[in-house]
Amino acid sequence: MSQLQTPLQARRAPLVRWGGRDGSASVSSHAAHTFSALASYVFGALRLNIMLAIGALPLVLLLLLAADPFSAPPALLAAVYLAMPIVTVAFCAFRDSPAFRAGLSAREGAGEDSWWSSHPDQSLLRPALHVLRRTGLRTLGATALPMALALILVVDARWALDHAWGFMLFPAFLLGAALALSTAFNTAALISERADAPWHVLLRIAAFGVLRSWPLSLLNLAVMGIAVMGLIWQPLLCWVLASSLVLYVIWAGSRWSILPTVSPRAG
Repeated sequence: MSQLQTPLQARRAPLVRWGGRDGSASVSSHAAHTFSALASYVFGALRLNIMLAIGALPLVLLLLLAADPFSAPPALLAAVYLAMPIVTVAFCAFRDSPAFRAGLSAREGAGEDSWWSSHPDQSLLRPALHVLRRTGLRTLGATALPMALALILVVDARWALDHAWGFMLFPAFLLGAALALSTAFNTAALISERADAPWHVLLRIAAFGVLRSWPLSLLNLAVMGIAVMGLIWQPLLCWVLASSLVLYVIWAGSRWSILPTVSPRAG
């Protein structure tokens, strides 16, 4: 009789067993895996922030040393343009580095097209240098046109503000500059997927992605605006703590907008 269960005890039994040894071990293992993935992401993000600060040194120095870096759009956009190669490196890291693929195994989902396929799981510097050698000049060449267009439109927007009737043209110039800047970041994301594509193909797909996925483009621009306000407030602190997070959000939006158009192959 002692081993027979009443209906009430049978209903309560699963709740009692959940807290037993097997259930506790399963929950503890899941919590440990989640904590390990989160710690890996945070550690990888901090390392990537340092690499971004080194790779975008002209932009960092401009933000730190200039009294008002946003009063000189040509210098600011030129510094952003010089930082595009390291932005592409960050996008490749978000795509393939195990440190930023929480919840996946070291090689799960990473095929022959992975930039990290021939490097240790948690390595970041060596694969980043490999990506920079492979994509640096291509990134500068492919993003030169949209960045130059953004510069021209920003200068025109400032010129329009100096004229009484210029307020009618100012929104159009500003919108064009924003679209050109979004196209440059889409191009960097596309290079992380298809580094061997011709420049005109990269630009066409990137611009088409900006227009087709305009809600994501607006989100990326909003994130850039928040990042600009943070850099105005505390340039060094915001860069060290949040630069990779900002680029991760931009990469996610850009990648979502271009992936339906091209099959990924990093080569």
